Amino acid sequence: MWTTMRTLVATGLVALTIAGTSIATASQAEAHNNFGRGLAAGIAGAVIGGALIAGATAPHAYAEPMYAGPAYAPSYLPPAAYYPQCHVVWHQNAWGDMYRTRVCD
Repeated sequence: MWTTMRTLVATGLVALTIAGTSIATASQAEAHNNFGRGLAAGIAGAVIGGALIAGATAPHAYAEPMYAGPAYAPSYLPPAAYYPQCHVVWHQNAWGDMYRTRVCD
């Protein structure tokens, strides 16, 4: 089955190649002063090609809607953490030795 399919595809490609070369054969070259026409055709081709490329890279027409948050709602911040303020003070023991102690308010 696959061999028959491959044979048919190969035969079809050969037939298309021969038909394409017979159609695409050019006649004799004739030089004329048609610079303006060639320039116009080149510019038109560039514009059409640029439009095709720009259309291919453009975002899709139907995108997901983007909703903003309500403008009237206040934004609540988390409560500020309370950290005790600590500092170091010097104390004296019963023998008169000085030592530091951390005291927190």
